[in-house]
Amino acid sequence: MAFVPAGKATLGYVYFTGLYGPMPYDVPAFWIDETEVTNADYQAFVAASGHAPAAFADDPAFNQPDQPVTGVTHDDAQAYCAWAGKRLPSEIEWEKAARGTDGRIYPWGNKPDLNRAYIAGETPISIARYKDDISPYGVRGMAGNVSEWVADTRTARAGVCRDSASTPRAATPEMLKLLQELTAANGGVVPALCASPAAIDESIPGEPCAYIKGNNWNGRPHMTVASNRMWDYTNSIAEFVGFRCAKDS
Repeated sequence: MAFVPAGKATLGYVYFTGLYGPMPYDVPAFWIDETEVTNADYQAFVAASGHAPAAFADDPAFNQPDQPVTGVTHDDAQAYCAWAGKRLPSEIEWEKAARGTDGRIYPWGNKPDLNRAYIAGETPISIARYKDDISPYGVRGMAGNVSEWVADTRTARAGVCRDSASTPRAATPEMLKLLQELTAANGGVVPALCASPAAIDESIPGEPCAYIKGNNWNGRPHMTVASNRMWDYTNSIAEFVGFRCAKDS
């Protein structure tokens, strides 16, 4: 595991579809897996615990020992981490592990050199590949290969997974500058992703959902930025979503 020391880190972006920022977040020290959990790791857990195998355990395209495990629900990922004496990282922890403290856009810096990450393929590949997809703390594969469940859960209503209401936040000078640039590029109109979203009607029936971080072999280029957030229902599986574990310092 890689150690991430305590302290402030510039995280987030001006979109409301992720952590709000860029602004400093104070993050306690923690440890995080250097690589995603592999099929071999998960199979050891299944053999020892009797937990159900991953959904693609019988598919040669997805079950190679050194590929990241996929076809696991959020609960499956939590169960594995607990068995290993760990837990899922929070979104804030995951993003600090990927970006470091200086607000960089990608794990390797600010240059959009997307050839460093595996974001175009047909299946996951070995965690040993793409060694340039590495963060300031030596954490690998956070920009590509498979996306990753994190601990943060919400209730999805009307196809939206986020807090029911947005909390008013003071914008930093950096955020104001970004908003001005994005608004100018959008014909003078604040982009919808930057506008405070409407409150969600909590009377609408909901289902548990969880956040997902990082791009994957089946992703789009814009998903490679470390601030990007996706989500899915906690009982869902995907061939491009895996996980890694963390633990307290």
